[in-house]
Amino acid sequence: MVSNRAILPIIISFVLLVFVLGSVHAAGIGTSKVTLTQSSVNISQGSSANIGFTITLVSGTKWGTSLAESPSNNYITFSPSLSDQDPSYSGTLTVNVAKNTPPGTYTFNVSATGDDPSTSSVQLTVYVSKVNTTTPISVTPPTTTTAKPVNYFDYVGFIFIVIIAVILGLGFSMKKKFIKAANYTMLVSIVLSLIAAVYLLIYDSLLRNSGMLHYDILIVFFVLTIILAYLVYANKKMHRNALLVLGSLSALFVLAMFLDAILGLPLTSISGSLSYGFNYLFGFGAAGTASSYSISFAFSLLLLSVTATSLLSLLQYFINKK
Repeated sequence: MVSNRAILPIIISFVLLVFVLGSVHAAGIGTSKVTLTQSSVNISQGSSANIGFTITLVSGTKWGTSLAESPSNNYITFSPSLSDQDPSYSGTLTVNVAKNTPPGTYTFNVSATGDDPSTSSVQLTVYVSKVNTTTPISVTPPTTTTAKPVNYFDYVGFIFIVIIAVILGLGFSMKKKFIKAANYTMLVSIVLSLIAAVYLLIYDSLLRNSGMLHYDILIVFFVLTIILAYLVYANKKMHRNALLVLGSLSALFVLAMFLDAILGLPLTSISGSLSYGFNYLFGFGAAGTASSYSISFAFSLLLLSVTATSLLSLLQYFINKK
C-alpha cells in the first residue's frame, strides 16, 4: 500500500503540473480584430456572394482562430475559405442565400473565436431580393423607311392658275368697271406680299445663310414694292408709270421664283436636284427639304400675292389709259 507520505508528493506534483500547463496555455491566448471588405451585400434568392475578411492579431501569441457569425439563420449560411488559423490571416467569406429565403434585410455580427478571440464584432447586413421570374417580352423593332420629300405645288399651282384666270377674265370682261375693284384688291395683294417677304427675311435662316443673293434680291424687291406702292396710291402724276413698273417687276419676280425652283436653287450653296427647289419652296415641312410648314406657306403666299399684284397692276395700266 502507498503511504500517506507518498500520496502527498504525488498530489502536489499533479497540481503543479496542471498549473504549469495552464500557464503555458494561457500564455498563448491573445486578442484579435476582424475586418470585412464591405459592410453590406445585396443577394437575390438562391444566390451567393463573396466578401473578403481579415483577422488581425492585436495582442498575445498566435493560436488557432476562426470566424463566427451570429445569430444563426435557417436561410442564410456562411462559408469561410479559411478557419482555425493563426492570425493574422485573410480569406473569403461566402454568403449563401437559400431559394426560399423571404426577401428582406438581415443583420449579422461577425467575430473571431478560438484562442485569439476578437473583443468586438463587426456588423454585416445582407439584403435579400426576390428573383425576377418574369420572362422578358420580345419586342420587334419597327421597320423604318426613309420618307421621300413631298411637295404641294400641285395645290399652289392650281390656286396660281385660278388667280390668273379670274383676274384676266374679270379684267377683260368688265374693263373700266374692273379698275376700281382692282385698285383695292391690288392693295391687299401688295400688303400680303410684304408680310410674306418680311417673314422670310426674319425666319428663313437657310435663305439668309446659304442663299445670300436670294436674300439680297428679296430685300431689294421689298423696298421697291413699298416705293412703287406709294407712287401708285399717293402720287397721281406717277400713278400710271408706277403701275407699269410695279406690274413688270412683279412679273419678273414670279418668273424668277419659277426658274429658281425648276433649276434647284442654283444661286444657293445647297443647290440640289431639279426637284429640290420645288420641295424646299412648296414642301410644307416635308422630310429632306430643310424647310418648314411656315416657310413654305410664306413662299406660296409670296408667289400668289405677287402674281395677283402683277396682273392687277398691268391690267389697270392697259385698260385705263388716262
